[in-house]
Amino acid sequence: MIREELDRRIGEFEQLLQKIASANASGVLSEKLPPSKLLEKTEKYVTRLSEVAISNQESMLILRPEKTPTIKAKYRNLTQTLTTFKDILLQNTSDPVANSRLAFEQLRKALTDGSDYLFLMREIRDNPSPLINHMLDLKEAAGKKGSATRIRAAEDTKPLTEYVMKHIEELNTGLTELEKRIAEIRQAARELQEESLKAFSRKTEEQPNPAENKTEKRQLPLSNFKAEQN
Repeated sequence: MIREELDRRIGEFEQLLQKIASANASGVLSEKLPPSKLLEKTEKYVTRLSEVAISNQESMLILRPEKTPTIKAKYRNLTQTLTTFKDILLQNTSDPVANSRLAFEQLRKALTDGSDYLFLMREIRDNPSPLINHMLDLKEAAGKKGSATRIRAAEDTKPLTEYVMKHIEELNTGLTELEKRIAEIRQAARELQEESLKAFSRKTEEQPNPAENKTEKRQLPLSNFKAEQN
């Protein structure tokens, strides 16, 4: 359905671009028109072009997610140009002719941006991501079989489902037990670390101070010397 919808909207998008381009080429649209008149002649096309563009962006992002940056950049270029076009025409100005001229330049740019966007849409429609395309094929095939087929399929797969659920349950039990054992090991490691630190502290306190020993040794001969003088 996504591919069919995209294909349909691509056709509508192309028609909108052609109508604007034709009106431009034939002189129906002109930079000499007052801003209000230019907006009146283009607003419905510009608004619809924006609506189709965003719908097509969503479809393209599904069909080719790996091209997300390109899709968003092309969409942003087009919609910003269309927004600028309308904003210029809606401005209060003392020089309406200049505004019409500026807006008309944005309209020409929108045709170029729209053509780039159209090219990208066609490329993605014709070359969707293989994996996404396969998944959509499976989804559409499943949808065509009807509810009776789905009920039968559920009955056929019931033994397999029960088997899988049983093993998932066993796996969860095993994981819970494993987590418990890991917690016990961590607690034992913390206790061992604390005991090691305590033992190291006691050993440090019990060791004699080398500086004190040296002082005692230096002072001993001095005491002996004084005793001998007496």
